[in-house]
Amino acid sequence: MSLLNRLADLLGLSSTPAIPPGAALAATVTTPASLGFVPVAIHFDLFGELVRFGRHATAEEVANACNVRIKARSTDDPEIGVRLASDTLFIMAGLGLVECVAEDIYAANAITRHMVDMPSSQHGALHFTTEGMMAGAFLMKKLQATNFEYPFSGSDGPFQHAYQLMGEEKFANEHFYSILEQQGRMDSFNQFMVGKFLKFGTFPERVASLGYDLADALGDGKTSEPIMVDIGGGKGELLLEVQAAYPHLNPSNLIVQEFNAEIEADHLSGVQLMEWNFKESPEQPVRGARIYSLQHILHNLPDLDAVSLLQKLSRAMTVESRVLIIEYAKNMTYTSLHASMISFFGGRERSPKEWRQLASVSGLEVGFEGYLRAGESLVEMRLKQ
Repeated sequence: MSLLNRLADLLGLSSTPAIPPGAALAATVTTPASLGFVPVAIHFDLFGELVRFGRHATAEEVANACNVRIKARSTDDPEIGVRLASDTLFIMAGLGLVECVAEDIYAANAITRHMVDMPSSQHGALHFTTEGMMAGAFLMKKLQATNFEYPFSGSDGPFQHAYQLMGEEKFANEHFYSILEQQGRMDSFNQFMVGKFLKFGTFPERVASLGYDLADALGDGKTSEPIMVDIGGGKGELLLEVQAAYPHLNPSNLIVQEFNAEIEADHLSGVQLMEWNFKESPEQPVRGARIYSLQHILHNLPDLDAVSLLQKLSRAMTVESRVLIIEYAKNMTYTSLHASMISFFGGRERSPKEWRQLASVSGLEVGFEGYLRAGESLVEMRLKQ
């Protein structure tokens, strides 16, 4: 089933007439070159210009509006030529990100407006095209260079191999995030992680929709001890949503753990910030919490690293403790995300069978699982009885 047919099926739309096999193949395998133009559109804010026009606009009008904005910044930033704007908009229309209403005339569509309304989605589009195409292009070369050794480790995959072949040895053995940090691009990736491509509601709303009793897992909250620990929780967005839904919880109950000490400089009321590098530290410092949450953390990790983290949590848990894992399910909706996690981190999206295997070797067992075809799924693990 082609990408377009899968999307139509997911949205409940008709995908007729059927696309001939050869045409579907050509449309799929020629997409990477088109994706290369997405960073161009983002750099010059072509999506924003179309939304601001609020009407049909020629490529020349869009280019002129971009250049007026560039000149107003009083910078030496290069302007966009009409030919580049025209080709980029044409290709964005082919990807479905804008609407082509006539030859060289374009308009914003629902996806264009979504990208402008949710800037995090443009940051995500930038990274999944730029880093994604680079890693994908060198995946086969990495496999050939290692006699098809697989799976990849977290810092020795196709992304790193690309830098090695380009002579950028300083990045050849660095983790994906370390490379972005050194290139000054990590802030952009963090902005993507705040909102991602879309929101499925607050964390309490999402788990409730799956039938999970978060209130029971949290307990009555009548303690000053840690109740919920969000590992790799960024700037605390998830725990702030929990605190808003359960206002009896105080900052000592809600702990965000991050590896970056600089997060301490960010003032947040309602939660407590703690530095913890789960890759380097042998033990989880917060013991006996009711909930340890891992939101989009384990899919960044190879299986051995995922087991290592889960084992650290299991040693800190009591019989009342739970690990809540928020990830996308490994299904046909997320094959491209699965490929991205493999190529970037040596990680992967995981199936119910794979989650149970990870739990078993980590001293845990799956107590609840709710999987969605589209949207975030939830897996609860508890100590093996």
